[in-house]
Amino acid sequence: MGLIKLKQKEKRPIQHSIRFKIFLVSLVPTIALLVAALLNNQYLSSLGESAEQILSKNYKSIRAAQEARKTLEEIRNLMLEHVPRGQETIVIPMETLQKLSSNLNICRENITEDGERELINRLSDSFSRYEALAHSLTEATDPLWSGDRFTGFLKLTAGMVTLIDDLVAVNEEAMERAEQQTRLLARRAQQNAAVLFGIIIAAILALSYFLSYRIAKPIMILARELSKTREGSSGYPMVPSRTNDEIGFLTDSFNRLFNRLEQYDHHRDDILAAEREKVRRSEEAKGRFIADISHQLKTPMTSLAMSVGMLHSRGEALDAEKRATLFSTAHDDCTRLTALINELVDISRLETLSRQHPKETLDIGLVIRECLAPLMKQAESRDVFIDIDMPNDLPKVTIDSFRFPWVITNLVGNALRYTDRGGRIVLKVYSQGSRFYFECIDTGSGIDPKFLPYIFDRFAQFSERGKSGTIGLGLAIVKDIIEQHGGDIQVQSKVGEGTTFTFWIPAPKEEKSEKSADH
Repeated sequence: MGLIKLKQKEKRPIQHSIRFKIFLVSLVPTIALLVAALLNNQYLSSLGESAEQILSKNYKSIRAAQEARKTLEEIRNLMLEHVPRGQETIVIPMETLQKLSSNLNICRENITEDGERELINRLSDSFSRYEALAHSLTEATDPLWSGDRFTGFLKLTAGMVTLIDDLVAVNEEAMERAEQQTRLLARRAQQNAAVLFGIIIAAILALSYFLSYRIAKPIMILARELSKTREGSSGYPMVPSRTNDEIGFLTDSFNRLFNRLEQYDHHRDDILAAEREKVRRSEEAKGRFIADISHQLKTPMTSLAMSVGMLHSRGEALDAEKRATLFSTAHDDCTRLTALINELVDISRLETLSRQHPKETLDIGLVIRECLAPLMKQAESRDVFIDIDMPNDLPKVTIDSFRFPWVITNLVGNALRYTDRGGRIVLKVYSQGSRFYFECIDTGSGIDPKFLPYIFDRFAQFSERGKSGTIGLGLAIVKDIIEQHGGDIQVQSKVGEGTTFTFWIPAPKEEKSEKSADH
């Protein structure tokens, strides 16, 4: 179930990447800053436009009032200049009166403050009387300074000047208030902007901390779990994956790695247990081998010593038949000792043959004939027929020319050793698919089924081998060499009917891991 869950997680895509999260967190405060800047700018712009409009009207009113006052003073000065001359009449230009009226109208059109309209209305009334009095003075026949009209004109002029001064004062006070209010509003705008930007900065810091915590937390959990893992520990951690971003993908990858390491450890433990069991059996077999070989060496040596001793001490006193029997026994003992010594030599050859040598592509028919040439003579002496069955068009085989011939020699030599007179040995070679198959078939005594599972074990001792004076290293070497070529070997045997050894090696381009299932 754990492996299935890991496979399901392995297919899970990255839904919310860290890059997208960082971009989103950066985008939100950026938009907030832009909105705050736009609102602040709009607010200040509106404030500036409003203040500008107010100040503009105040300024126009003040300017028009000052022009009106100047006009009144010009008319008054003109009249006062004619008094010492004794002129009876004076001409007031109509353009001057129109200028005064125009300025008063400008003041009326730019009323913005409380009390300003009342002053404008009083000025308008005064101007009506002022204009009528001015016309009467210009049309009078009596002297200008006589009567109350001139005195009234001066008082009316002074009153209008006072009203104009009050109007100017009202607008100036309004401008001062507007300036103070503008400064106050600007200060408030700055404070509001500072508060808004402070809130945005705090939100950015909070989001940044939250994001960094969300990113760092699974990494810290993963690092803590990894730090707990030690070499040779019994198990590996399974880190929970809480996010769908790159950190979650990394966590899932580590979990898959831990799962594979755990499977590898179990497999390794199984292999080590099997190897330990194999070594144990090998050591036990080696102990039995030493005991057996000591016994097998001692028996022919004792028999040989007795035969040679009798021939040496009493050879002349013995009859011809007795001496022939002793010589025959000594010869058999020497032959048996020779076979045992050759098997002991195979121990050192096993180490030599285990070292790989460069491979060559050779004609397998020629190699086999060269290997079997010495055995052919032994077979003829024992009246055993050896047959080589292979097609003429068999392709060349890539083999180790130093080790592979030993396989053929050992298999055929074993078959010859266990085949009685008149028997037959067939070495069959053929190509099937991308493999070369070799079959060594004999009509010998066969092998007991209980020994077949251990036939290729080193130092394994069977009664049949002991009778023939062998110690059983040859087939172990054969199996090693075939496996080093990337092949495999099997055996089939029936007691009293014979034995068949079948092995295969791959063609030059075939993978070594391929195994045979069809023979």
